[in-house]
Amino acid sequence: MFYTILPNSLPKVKTIRMSLKIFTTLYFAISMLEIIFGTYHYHFGVLFIKPLIMILIMLFYYIQTQNQRNLQDKLMLIAFFFSLLGDSFLMFSGEKYFMFGLGSFLITHLLYIFVFSRNWLKANKLARFSIILFSIIMLLILKKNISYPLLIPIIIYMVTITNMAISAAERNTNPESYRLVFIGAILFVLSDSLIAINEFVNPIPFSTIMIMGTYIFAQYFICIGFLKRLTVNFN
Repeated sequence: MFYTILPNSLPKVKTIRMSLKIFTTLYFAISMLEIIFGTYHYHFGVLFIKPLIMILIMLFYYIQTQNQRNLQDKLMLIAFFFSLLGDSFLMFSGEKYFMFGLGSFLITHLLYIFVFSRNWLKANKLARFSIILFSIIMLLILKKNISYPLLIPIIIYMVTITNMAISAAERNTNPESYRLVFIGAILFVLSDSLIAINEFVNPIPFSTIMIMGTYIFAQYFICIGFLKRLTVNFN
């Protein structure tokens, strides 16, 4: 009798919900503020707003997977956390913070590779050729402008993010999930390429808009796209 009464006597825990519409509105509102603050060099505003981008993604992903979270979802949350660390380090100037940021995003991409590769379908030769060719061109551009000690970790990072984009191109999932994650991965490569060019080659006009714009959409598409593998109807 005790065992039949006890479950019914326990208080029910309410499921936390956040709709896709609310998340999207908050996410892009915060992102626009970050771009504005960054464009006008309002550093205090950037320090406060920028971390909220990945915090919101982590919160939304956590809520959406609360009833069916598996190993892949846990690893994605960890990957988002290291992106948050990377964003935080890159808010400060100096080679030390740049290397910490690079290392944090390196872990993010390694986790993305592991998660995306668990649903590997087959080699996408066109994607492999295009992504590798782009990376080689970027390396040739950067090689002339980066000192040797810094070149090695950057090459390691470039090889990793190249593999991340390739693994996104070779996922076995539904078409909508595949498309969104792949677009997000390509935008991530583009964003990091813009950072490298702006940092080591030539300053890019409206760099904050271009770098953060591609990064914001990259993380958004990866988050939403990977959730779409669970169901195409989540909201």
